[in-house]
Amino acid sequence: SNQPRHYIVHMAQPLFPPLRGKAVARTISSKTWWVFLLWTTFFWGGTGVLAALFFVGKLDFTTSSKIGLYGISIWLNGLLLPLILPGAAQRKKLDVWHEVITVWFICYTMTNALWEVPWLLSSPFIFDESVATLDALVAQTEWIRSNPLHMGYWMVGSFGSVDIRTINHNETFYTLELFAFLNIALAIGFWVLNARRSPLRYLIPLATGGVPFAATFIFSFSEVFNGYANMPGGLADTLLALVWTQYQYMLFPILCSFYAFPLFMSDLHQAWFGAKAQ
Repeated sequence: SNQPRHYIVHMAQPLFPPLRGKAVARTISSKTWWVFLLWTTFFWGGTGVLAALFFVGKLDFTTSSKIGLYGISIWLNGLLLPLILPGAAQRKKLDVWHEVITVWFICYTMTNALWEVPWLLSSPFIFDESVATLDALVAQTEWIRSNPLHMGYWMVGSFGSVDIRTINHNETFYTLELFAFLNIALAIGFWVLNARRSPLRYLIPLATGGVPFAATFIFSFSEVFNGYANMPGGLADTLLALVWTQYQYMLFPILCSFYAFPLFMSDLHQAWFGAKAQ
């Protein structure tokens, strides 16, 4: 009570000025949307064709699965499309970088929602002790082909063609895949904040880029340190399981964090100073 009045007022001052304005509205350009849609249709449609060829007996389980994995691993590079499309160099860098982040969240969410989550929910029940090897998995072929509804087994078991941790209830593998729920939640959070033009939207890719990097590093190198015990194929299959389908989850979140920083600072500048000029 003996402190000077001006000192009390000073202590009540916020450390940073309040965010008084909204961030700049940013969306994906129609050109980028159409190119990404064609890109996605080609690779995911191709996966559907592979599934159909397996179902009618034109491709075996491992061949159809591996080709599909190669295709999706290429598709995941789609976040680079905004950087290489004609005219990208003439566009505002922040707009292009926003598209990179948004496309990555779409790719990440699709793989999580279409494979990781179904696998997490079903694998403890459909892969029992009798299905713990690649040969045992392939032996389910006749049953899978007996009914189109059984093709879900092909989908969730496809990664088992190169990594039997998918089917042998490996605890490390399962635990790391639980991050799928967090990834989906973060993507939804980013899209909601972006729609609201929140200046805090880019905090999500900025602050969480290291999470998938760490999880994927453990995912791959835990098997390296285990002597590749769960790799049923040769070198090409091992690279497909631990490198070609995984490097995206290590490099691209870090790239998005790098791009998110100037976007975040731009939003803060707009929220702190831009609103005063309006």
